[in-house]
Amino acid sequence: MIGIPLLGFNAGQWFDSGVSSGENDAGEAGGISNTGIIVGNIMDSDGSPEAYAWMPNHAGFHLGKYSDANGTDDGSIAIGINHSGTLIVGNSGRAMPDGTTRVTPLAWISKVIWNNGRPTLSWEMHALPTGGWEKAGAVFDGIALDEWGGWGVNDLGQIAGEGWHYDPVLDEWWEIGVVWTPIRDGKEWRVQRLPMAAGFDYNEPLAINDLGEIVGDVWGWTGDLQGAFPALWKQNPRKKTWSVNVLPTTSPDLDYGWSIAWGINDLGDIVGYCSDENWIGHATRWNSHDLSFAKSLGFPGDTSAAYGVNNLGIAVGGYQNTVSYDENGNPVFGPEQAVAVRFR
Repeated sequence: MIGIPLLGFNAGQWFDSGVSSGENDAGEAGGISNTGIIVGNIMDSDGSPEAYAWMPNHAGFHLGKYSDANGTDDGSIAIGINHSGTLIVGNSGRAMPDGTTRVTPLAWISKVIWNNGRPTLSWEMHALPTGGWEKAGAVFDGIALDEWGGWGVNDLGQIAGEGWHYDPVLDEWWEIGVVWTPIRDGKEWRVQRLPMAAGFDYNEPLAINDLGEIVGDVWGWTGDLQGAFPALWKQNPRKKTWSVNVLPTTSPDLDYGWSIAWGINDLGDIVGYCSDENWIGHATRWNSHDLSFAKSLGFPGDTSAAYGVNNLGIAVGGYQNTVSYDENGNPVFGPEQAVAVRFR
């Protein structure tokens, strides 16, 4: 695994993060800070994931699994880190005796520990509050939102995430979007629900920028629009309340589809993908300052998606080409290839 820090004494120098002795070298990265810290997870010897941080100096840090009076979780993952490298978000899960899974949203706060006159970076785990919405019937009749996670985090300490429940028998999902705001000098968080868009059943925030703008999607099957549509949430700085805007798609005449906003930079550039009339996605960009704007990113391939964008206007994602067709005439796509496009 490799990374490149943008700040600090070794800015601009690529590094191989490596692994520490005694670890399984199977791992997955989820995010990188401007200081070059990479977060994700490694696999323990028993095959369970553990949240992990790789440092530019080839050191690594086990972020741990959540524990309470009932024991230690089965696994944890780190999903995102803010630009300054001071706050990591993710979750930790455990199989329960009744056959369900309980997943706790987590934040890790960086702190410096001095040992023999030398500073060492360490991380302190915090379980994020879920507002009582994890209880059965609190949001949806008869449903307990038993799985939670933070997906995006900014330098203000705000965290965008969600609570959800999945029923594998019915193959159905229920979910709500939330934002955690730091209180008490950033040592605790207050949780707020993000508003649902009219005509949709669920919302899914995926990323947040340093202005506190959140992007993701709203979705459902009971309204005039069927499927998922890109969404932007903004906060009124005076009232501390949130509003939601459903963003346009590149096929505005369609009342169905699966279109998602995956990433946003600090200038308000938003990237993701929009599906066409055949439900095939194509990398798309929007802008938080012009809610009528939607434009193809021009990624290659027969299907594509953009997952992130930086402040230079470089969007990254993947694309695939059609390799065959199934018995119903639907395209079968080959392996996903990485792609980056600069649009500004």
